[in-house]
Amino acid sequence: MQWSSTKWSQFLKLMLLGGIGFWLPDTILHALRAYGFNRRDVEIITIVSPLTLLVTFFLVNRAEKTFPRAQIVLGLITGVWMFGGLFMTIGATFSGAGFKTGPGGAMIAILLSLLPMYTYIMATYDGTLAALLLATVVAFLLWIIARRHPLAVQR
Repeated sequence: MQWSSTKWSQFLKLMLLGGIGFWLPDTILHALRAYGFNRRDVEIITIVSPLTLLVTFFLVNRAEKTFPRAQIVLGLITGVWMFGGLFMTIGATFSGAGFKTGPGGAMIAILLSLLPMYTYIMATYDGTLAALLLATVVAFLLWIIARRHPLAVQR
């Protein structure tokens, strides 16, 4: 299937929305808790981040009238995996790591996060692995539903 530049720009916007929708609660919690980030915060993130991604999906699904629903899900979850390194690096900055260690190491971490396996590894250290896996499974299920029953996820 050939994609026009308009579809690519829409897909990139969906990726950005997916990254923000999933990682923003984690980044905010890291900013608020800094060095006090603990197990309770991990439990909160495990529930809140996938929920905010799901809310993002429903809002985009409601607003977007021309983009196929399965591609909306694909764009959002791709953004979660592609922008994970950036958001986790920002979150780590509040506890003395990330960008506080200098731009070189942070930029390498962000570039490496373009590889999904590295996002997986970073999420393990960040405490968001369960949330990342849960969101991925839910997105996969939504994608299957959108492909097989387009009306099931429409307005």
